[in-house]
Amino acid sequence: MKILIAIKNLSNAAGGGERVACKVASSLARKGHEITLLTFDPLYSKSFYPLDSRIKKINLDIGNSSSNSTIVDFVQRIYSLRKNILKIRPQIVIGFMHSMYIPLSLGLIGIDIPVIASEHTVINYYKNKPIEFSLLLFASLFIKKFTVISQLIKDKYPFSIRKKMVIISNPIKTPDFKRFTKKISERKIILNIGRLDHSKDHQTLIEAFSLIADNYPDWDMHIYGDGVLKNKIKNKIKTLDLSNRIFLKGITKYIASVYMQSDVFVTSSRFEAFGLATAEAMSYKLPCVGFSDCSGTNELIKNEKTGLLIYDHEDRARGLAKGISRICSNENLREILGIQGHNFIITNYSEKKIIK
Repeated sequence: MKILIAIKNLSNAAGGGERVACKVASSLARKGHEITLLTFDPLYSKSFYPLDSRIKKINLDIGNSSSNSTIVDFVQRIYSLRKNILKIRPQIVIGFMHSMYIPLSLGLIGIDIPVIASEHTVINYYKNKPIEFSLLLFASLFIKKFTVISQLIKDKYPFSIRKKMVIISNPIKTPDFKRFTKKISERKIILNIGRLDHSKDHQTLIEAFSLIADNYPDWDMHIYGDGVLKNKIKNKIKTLDLSNRIFLKGITKYIASVYMQSDVFVTSSRFEAFGLATAEAMSYKLPCVGFSDCSGTNELIKNEKTGLLIYDHEDRARGLAKGISRICSNENLREILGIQGHNFIITNYSEKKIIK
């Protein structure tokens, strides 16, 4: 099948949605489909994540693909998408995330090529974004189907969109443990991966660690990611005098090695569509800790079975500190939860199963 996959930015976007787009595109190419990958990135830029060599990549180079678009950018992108897709003539078009599938669906009005919108966020995202939500409602009239990551997420969308939704979870590749050697180190690592923004709530994560850091002198925290709150988070760490215990590691392409060198994964997210980093951490047998009211976390972490869920939402930092303390102090618990979490992920979210 001739498939066009479109996503706003791949050149410097190191998020979960971008990684899934590259993984899906590459997997479909390996299955024999003719894949074109289209972005708004600069002309000669390359994808941050690896792509199968059989994929044809087109960068439209319109506006700044790593920031919010202007009205002029938005109109130009709609026109350019229509022009390029008419030239390519794919049998189906898949737009990853609303930043792409909205202009995509508007650009293909009146053209008999079905548009699939791959939604990777929860309805909460649009809570204080009335213009984006209005555009989503209007664009949905011209979208054939939406894919969404879980039933819980689907249930919260308006009926007009929900009736078009199909649940397809993110694919998680089963780790090849033979390729990596577990580093033996005196320092144990609590890992967190995610954009440095409000939804990930790193402030709570750092406060939680500050409450127990003195009790676990051989444990450090490594935070991977980048975002608008980087300086604020850095200042928070400095204020709590934890600069020698909590490290902002930025973005890496070698995330598999990061999982292998870590001992515990902790997510402080307020909401997630899926919790890709959590699922990947589980696949690497890392015991995980997260909040029970986070939809993308509580579908993956089953309390006391595949990880620990925190139910104390009144004092998030203190509740999270208790959970981290419990898992850091019990090596046997870490091993059991790590194995059970791994089995849960490879059973339900294997790449082979999801791509099919």
